[in-house]
Parts: sequence; C-alpha cells; structure tokens
Amino acid sequence: MKLGRLIWKMQRYSALYFLFFVGYLEYLFFIGSYSFEFLNNSYFFKSCLSMFVFLAALHGFAGMWAVGTDYLTVRTLGFLSLSLSSKANLIRKIYEIIFFALGVFVTIFYFLLIWF
Repeated sequence: MKLGRLIWKMQRYSALYFLFFVGYLEYLFFIGSYSFEFLNNSYFFKSCLSMFVFLAALHGFAGMWAVGTDYLTVRTLGFLSLSLSSKANLIRKIYEIIFFALGVFVTIFYFLLIWF
C-alpha cells in the first residue's frame, strides 16, 4: 500500500471517529451525566478523549504535510522568487520539523492535562 493511500484512509477513519465521539458527547450531555466528577473519574471517557487527541494530531499532521508537499516545492516557490525556489527543500524541511515538533508538544500537553 502506498503512503498516500494510507494517509488518505487514516484521515477518513479519524474523521469518522470524530463524528462518533461528538455523538457520544451529545449523548452524555442529553442524559445529564456530563459533570466534572464524571470527566475526572471515568477512565473510558479519558481513553476516548485521549484517542480523540491522538487522532486529531495525526489528522492535522496529514493535512499540514499535504500543504507542505503541495505548496513548498521548487516549482511553486519559483513562481514567487528564484532565490526562494533554490531553497524550497530546506524551507519545506524546516516547516515539517516545526509543525511536527509543535504537534508532539501539544499532544503531550493534552495527554498530561487529561490524565493528571
């Protein structure tokens, strides 16, 4: 299986999980068990929320990677400036490192917020 197809499927399946999770949140809200005690003591909810955060990070990574590989290329940046086009690969790698590091930081921060 090619990487592009795998990323495409991962984005679609994560979007389905988002839909079901939002439905679960609405269900909790309508039956009235949506409280601080429930959120703090339910390991099932914390696990579902952790999966949501992890899949959101993967979903965002796939989207940002697509933007970088589509728009930060020699050809695309060459339309703006010849000096930018010669540094397109470096610019794209810096972009990828920044959004990857930021994604890992935010994901770890939310996991710590959820579980501790």
